[in-house]
Amino acid sequence: MKKEYKDHDELPKYPSKSLFITYLLWFFFGWCGLHHFYLRRDSQAFIWWSTFGGYFYLGWVRDIWRIPYYVDEANGEDVFMHQLKQKIFAKKQPTFNPSRFLGEILVGVWYGYLVHFAIPEKTPSLLLGILVSIGITVGVYLVGNIGREKGPFVKPYIAALVCFVLFNIIQDGGLSYWYCSFLSALVFNYYRSYKQDATKKTHLSTRISRLSGGAAIVFALWSSYFFFNASITYENGEKIYLRDSVNHFFKSPAWTDFKSTMSDIYSKSKNKTWNDFYEELVKALDPTGETNAYKVLGLKNKSSEEEVRRAYKKLAVKWHPDRHSDNTKEEAQRNFIEIQKAYEILSKRKKSTKSRDSETRTEF
Repeated sequence: MKKEYKDHDELPKYPSKSLFITYLLWFFFGWCGLHHFYLRRDSQAFIWWSTFGGYFYLGWVRDIWRIPYYVDEANGEDVFMHQLKQKIFAKKQPTFNPSRFLGEILVGVWYGYLVHFAIPEKTPSLLLGILVSIGITVGVYLVGNIGREKGPFVKPYIAALVCFVLFNIIQDGGLSYWYCSFLSALVFNYYRSYKQDATKKTHLSTRISRLSGGAAIVFALWSSYFFFNASITYENGEKIYLRDSVNHFFKSPAWTDFKSTMSDIYSKSKNKTWNDFYEELVKALDPTGETNAYKVLGLKNKSSEEEVRRAYKKLAVKWHPDRHSDNTKEEAQRNFIEIQKAYEILSKRKKSTKSRDSETRTEF
């Protein structure tokens, strides 16, 4: 037996929403979904904020002709409510909506990759699959539950997880997340239905708390990505993690001797191209830590491998903690560790250079 839909006069009473204000918020703050928050469409507001304006402004553009519908829904207009009740009585399950289905897939993939990038690279495949599948399903679930439609979480999650496991058995490809999101959205749409009960009135503080919690999770994922996995490619494909580059930056000439370094860069590149200026700037920023490593070992840039080894041995003996008394032991240990790190950086760079030179000779 079908559950009778409540009349719109039983809906929680909110102040009427203005079409003009909604478009105003859309124009200036649509990138963060503020117009959806104004219309009490919190899930949609969160999606717009976390995917840069509704998946890189696609949703923002679509809102141009969708906003009047959203305003009518928020205000419980007679025509809107009459049409909604007719749909519910005529058909238990909402009509398939291609744009919503596509949105579920896109946001699912986006959240899946966001979780993937936030997880350290050496995470076991099974744990990666469990967490990424959660991200994919959250995206599908949030889009699917916007407005007057609803659907489950667990069944689409199981579908995404099974798909991920199968893809890991069959092949290892970047498209697996798209297939997982597609399957999750397919299962979600199979079980979806109308929200027949009127939305309960939620206090503003509760709404803000929920959105803040979601925002905190997104910030945590991005922070984890920048700390564990973000990297830059430097000189012939060498990968350097961003966390190491930041640490090297604070020891680089660009930071320690800012004024003189900038002046030197300007004088070297003022009669050259922007590309030359960029190369000089990158050298000054010292993302690899090479310049600072030479400085720690008391050497000039581009010293030979033998000179690096000699300087390291000499300083390692001088600052070895066992050769110092309790008064200077802490300082010695600190210097000894710094010397070791400098030697490791330069050794790695020298080996990398040798390897590239060897490959070049082999090609010729």
